[in-house]
Amino acid sequence: MSDLQKIVKLTKRVNELLLERFKPSGTDTLKMKKDEEIVTQADIDSNKMITNFLLKHFPNDDIISEEAGKINKPGKRTWYIDPLDGTTNFAYGYMAFATCLACVDEFGNIVLGTIGIPPSKEVFYAKQDGAAWLNNKKISVSNIGDHRTKRMFLFCGGHSDAGQKKFTKIMGKINSSKMRFRSFASAGIEVSAVACGRADGCVLVETKPWDVLPGVLLIRAAGGKVTNLKGEEWTMKDSSLIGSNGLCHNELLELVK
Repeated sequence: MSDLQKIVKLTKRVNELLLERFKPSGTDTLKMKKDEEIVTQADIDSNKMITNFLLKHFPNDDIISEEAGKINKPGKRTWYIDPLDGTTNFAYGYMAFATCLACVDEFGNIVLGTIGIPPSKEVFYAKQDGAAWLNNKKISVSNIGDHRTKRMFLFCGGHSDAGQKKFTKIMGKINSSKMRFRSFASAGIEVSAVACGRADGCVLVETKPWDVLPGVLLIRAAGGKVTNLKGEEWTMKDSSLIGSNGLCHNELLELVK
């Protein structure tokens, strides 16, 4: 079994765990982090499941998780984990949340990545220099003109005051007569939507590597484009990104100026 197959299998298990823990009436908050970020028991338990799996199958790799400290190992690869992306949605009973996993080599290349969407039982996955897949079907970004008269763009703001101000500024420039837009407050949902053509582009501000690494790989593998807000190729040093089918990328760059 390849590394990617192992992580796809793990992502399916995490999907099942989070669905079991989800309550339409909402779930109790375990604690609050900086900038009023919610943490639930499901965050902790899914993080534990993922970490234990990685320690067993990839014992020499480092692990960096949103919900725990860094685990240093002698290897040269690093796993980035967001065990429950969209915790606020989960805590309030909204079925818009995901799990994001990515492996990065010593040179900063994204070796492989998966995004699990528990409510729809979907697993998106890709590996370096490979295609992008969703539940065993190859996916690609949208082709403008085939079936849309307006672009569909997705937007996601960060939790910090600076992130929210930037997000509000961008939203204030949207012309709804020329585009359609949504905000799911889950980076995993938004980047995977671009990768499979459900949306034409997305703008995410104040992100962390574990939020977007698998999505960056997926969009590029699906034929799309990912940059920072200046139009430069996205790297792990960037805290915000634009992902698109490539055809409407300049439109989004104009929007975030």
